[in-house]
Amino acid sequence: MRPPDVARRVLRLRLVRRLPSTLALALALAAGPGALLGCADLPDAAPADPNAGLLRDFVDGKFDDAGHPLNAKVIPAPAACGDSDGAGAIALDATCELPLPAGAMAGRLTLNARIRVRQHASAGTIVTVTALDDSGATLATEALTVARLRARDRWLDLPVHVEGGAVARLRITVASSAQVDLDYVEVFPRRLGVVISPGSGVTADADPITFEVPAGKRLERLTADGVDVLPLLTRLLEDGRATRITTAFRTLYTTTVGDLVPGRADVTELRVHASGDSSRVQLRATPAPCVFEGDPAGTPVLVTGFQPFPADGWHENISAVAVGALDPATLTGAQVMRLVLPVEYDRAAAMITEVIARCAPAHVISFGQGGGAIALEETAYNLQDTGELSGGAPDNRGIIRAATPIAAAGPATRASRLPLAAIDEALLALGETPGRSDDPGRYICNNVMYRDVEAIEASGGRAGFIHLPYTTSFDDAARARWGRVAAAAVQATVDAPE
Repeated sequence: MRPPDVARRVLRLRLVRRLPSTLALALALAAGPGALLGCADLPDAAPADPNAGLLRDFVDGKFDDAGHPLNAKVIPAPAACGDSDGAGAIALDATCELPLPAGAMAGRLTLNARIRVRQHASAGTIVTVTALDDSGATLATEALTVARLRARDRWLDLPVHVEGGAVARLRITVASSAQVDLDYVEVFPRRLGVVISPGSGVTADADPITFEVPAGKRLERLTADGVDVLPLLTRLLEDGRATRITTAFRTLYTTTVGDLVPGRADVTELRVHASGDSSRVQLRATPAPCVFEGDPAGTPVLVTGFQPFPADGWHENISAVAVGALDPATLTGAQVMRLVLPVEYDRAAAMITEVIARCAPAHVISFGQGGGAIALEETAYNLQDTGELSGGAPDNRGIIRAATPIAAAGPATRASRLPLAAIDEALLALGETPGRSDDPGRYICNNVMYRDVEAIEASGGRAGFIHLPYTTSFDDAARARWGRVAAAAVQATVDAPE
C-alpha cells in the first residue's frame, strides 16, 4: 500500500464526514504504509511494489483533489514553526504550537499531523504530538518512535486521540537529533459515518443489531439479501420492538436480528446506506460448514477470499473470484474448503481461526485483492493501520483502525509458512509473473495473514497470503485464469517437501 501522490497545498483544518466512525470507531490516521515498522538506514531505491494501489478504490470519489476526506477541516502550519520547503510544507523547529479554531475543539476528536521524517537517531522518540486545553493541561499525547517508523522521506500521519474536553491547541515537539517536515494538521470528530454492530459472524435471532448514523444524516437504505427492510425497521420502531436514540453527534437504531430479518437464511447480507456512507455485514445463522471438495484422501486445505470492498464496492473482489473458480477436480492429493470472508478487522480473522480450529485443515492459503501484480507475501505485521489515506480506510462495517496492534502480546511479525519458492515456480509455469512482497499493507489482508499463520503454527501446517492483481471485470476466460492460479498455489503447497 502506498499513499496517493497528492500535491501538498495550503494547509487547512477540517472536519470529516465522509469516512465512517466506530462503534468503538477511531477515525484515526496513523503512521501509514510508509510508517510504523522498525528501520534505521534504508536503501535509496526500493524495488517495485507489487501491491502499489492496494487501496485505490478508497480514493475514487471519496476524497477531494488533495487526498483529504470530503467536508473536512484543517489548519495550516504557521510560518513561525519553521522554514517553508517551497511546496507548502515547513521544516519544523524543536516545538510548534497550532491553535485550533472554534467549532473544532470539543468532544471525542482525532487530531492528526501529516509529517515526513528526514533524519532521526538510532533509537528513541522522533516527534511527539500533544493536545492541550486552554490552561495548557495535556488532554492526550502520541509519540512516533524509531521502532514505529517504517520508512524515512515519506509522508505519514501521526494522530492523537482525545476522549473529551476542549482542545485549545496542538503542540508538535521534534527531538533535537531529528529533522521533520510538517504538511498540515487535521481534526476529526471520532464518530462519523454509518457503522453496523456487531460485525459479521454467527448471530442468534435474539441478538441485538445496531446501526449508528452520524448527526445530520438519514438512514436511506437498509437491505437484507437485496430486500428492502427499512419499512420493517420503521414498523418495529412504531411497535416498540426497536429503539432510536439521538445524541448531539449521532443516531443509534437498535433491534434484534430475528425481528429485522425474520425467517433468514443461513447467511444474510445486510447492507445500510446513509447520506453517502455505506456499510455491510454478513450475518450467519450457523458456522460455515466443514465441506472439503476434491480428493477424499487428499490433504485438506482451506482457501479463502474476500467480499468486495469498500462496502459500496462496484466490482467483484478478484480473491473471491479465484476461490470460486478453483476446480477441486484438477487437484491431486488435495481437497479444499472454500470460504469468502467479510472485509472487517478482527471479524475476518476470527472467522478463519474458528474454521481452522473446527474443520482442521492441514494448510491455509488466503487470497486478497492487491495492486498491479501477483504478490507472494513474505511477512505479516502486528499492526492495523491505513494511515496512507488521509482519514484512514474503513472496513466494510465502518471501522477505521490506526496504529492498533492485532495481538497486544503478539510478536511484531509473523513469516509466511507457505512454500513460496514452489508456488512461484508453479505460477511461472502457468505463464504468470508473481513477485515477492514484504509489505501486505496493514489492512484486513495483513490481519488475516497474521492470524492464519498464528493459528496453524501449532499443528505444523502451512499458512500464508497471496495478493492477486486489482481487476474489475471478469469474463469466463479471466475467471478460469484466476481459478488456475488458486489451484496451482494449492497444489504446490501440498506437493512441496517439508
